[in-house]
Amino acid sequence: MPLWNENAVAVERRSGESVIIGEGTLAALVAGLQTLRANALNGVRVFMPDRHVPPFTFEGQGLVELLKDARRPDAHPTKLLAPVVT
Repeated sequence: MPLWNENAVAVERRSGESVIIGEGTLAALVAGLQTLRANALNGVRVFMPDRHVPPFTFEGQGLVELLKDARRPDAHPTKLLAPVVT
């Protein structure tokens, strides 16, 4: 459970730069990301800047698995800056 309460940041690569699209607890951020279409997750990376032990980052298949994790506690979804869909 402590993992879900840690601060997390979601970033997306846009024109070669990392743009923050959301931040909050990992549980709230994942709840927000679950509202996006699967193809909108391409290029999105979630990292926990204050975490001192792995895992520090989720992206690609690791992010997909995190979104499916049934152990995530209920949380109010973080409002996201809409990712760019290419």
